[in-house]
Amino acid sequence: MSATSSKGKGPRRIADLVARVIEPVTARRGFARAELIAVWPEIAGPLHAACTTPEKIVWPRHAEGEEPPAGTLFIRADGPRAIFVQHELPQIVERVNAFFGYRAVAQARVIQGPVSAAAREPHAIRAPDPAAERRVAADVEGIEDEGLRAALHRLGVGVLTKRRE
Repeated sequence: MSATSSKGKGPRRIADLVARVIEPVTARRGFARAELIAVWPEIAGPLHAACTTPEKIVWPRHAEGEEPPAGTLFIRADGPRAIFVQHELPQIVERVNAFFGYRAVAQARVIQGPVSAAAREPHAIRAPDPAAERRVAADVEGIEDEGLRAALHRLGVGVLTKRRE
């Protein structure tokens, strides 16, 4: 598949191409955006990332024309870890809403059950490429907001660092 559109409008972002394929699948599970699954380890935190996964978001019914009410996030957690996740639900809901940028989720519920092996496997941590570090640091040095600068730095280094097999 070409990265350029068939109408000759120039290059297209990979995220736009992937979203077209992933969004219908995630929408059936109640996820408004597929990125929630991708950033789940950051939302759940290091203690719960390997033993939890977002299952679905259930949205309450509402009349047409009204603003949709916040939904309920269902989180699958490995059996014995579910009680620990239960205590962290307010923070997880807060992080999910921060991710969406609005109050998308009002509450979360824990479903006890096995989490897929893919969610459990830790992601290989790569050593950052020093050249990429320097290049990205120079690119983001003019950004005043410390949090945004740090996030863009992490993203840039991750994109520019070559994968090791």
